[in-house]
Amino acid sequence: MKRITFRSDSRFQPKIVIYRFGKVDDQKVNEIVGVMQECYNRLAPHEVDVVDLYVSERSSAVEAFLAEESRRVGVASSSFDELFFSMHDAWRGISRIIICLERMKKLPTLAQKGGIRHEVGHSVLHGSPLYYILTIPPALQDLARRFKLSRQYVINMLYLISIAVKDYEVSRLLHKHGYIKDQTAFAKHILAPMESDKTSWEISRVKPDVEALCLISYLKLIGYATPFLTSKDSRKEINHYLKESLSFLPKKYFIKLLEQTPKIFQQLELDTTNNINKFTHLIAEKIIKPIFEDETQNQVLA
Repeated sequence: MKRITFRSDSRFQPKIVIYRFGKVDDQKVNEIVGVMQECYNRLAPHEVDVVDLYVSERSSAVEAFLAEESRRVGVASSSFDELFFSMHDAWRGISRIIICLERMKKLPTLAQKGGIRHEVGHSVLHGSPLYYILTIPPALQDLARRFKLSRQYVINMLYLISIAVKDYEVSRLLHKHGYIKDQTAFAKHILAPMESDKTSWEISRVKPDVEALCLISYLKLIGYATPFLTSKDSRKEINHYLKESLSFLPKKYFIKLLEQTPKIFQQLELDTTNNINKFTHLIAEKIIKPIFEDETQNQVLA
């Protein structure tokens, strides 16, 4: 692993400390840094002073590194591998952006820039461990008591809800600052329907707890897309991608997620912790609780 530091003279440019895994050439690193610098400048003012940038040649190195990091910092939620080329965390106290070149090169250049800017947005909004160390909201505590859900299950549910809320906040920020075309290009990537999603859903329908968790995992996609559903320049395209990504769901869930969830996201304000609590309460009432209640009713009738 090689380490270098990149500085900029601009007032709102953070110090970027770069770590390389494998064969990563200077040109590719400079391209990534250039996209980050432009984005930090446009999102100014912000309070990002330092950001670690990890650039890896191969996905296997990223996966091994993240597994070890999760063990070291004591991440309680289960691993949900999204197969994206970029990610952000702040477990070590400052923002860290991780880029996998093996995955990134499969995307068009505009989509690559969109993904990098998405992580920059996270570093601006969620660059503290406070956004990753969460207290279980009352709504989930109530669900756990009522339906006898395990603590690990509730933690996994909270994790999925929190990343959906944070992705919405980032998309809202980027949309506000005029990032439309690149985010639409990136959306085509992250909203692309996958056969594994359909398979996971079919398996999940055996038990209500698995089904509920599966549905909650799709909230991230809707959270990312929601701000761009309000723009005339992106509404039609984003709506098409979103419908395609969830087309395998039964009609009742398809309609509920697409019609109700964006409206719930749009009620969120600026405080991330409050947003997670509020969103959890509304999602628990409208989506999660009905699934368990239906199962309970079926058991009574049986």
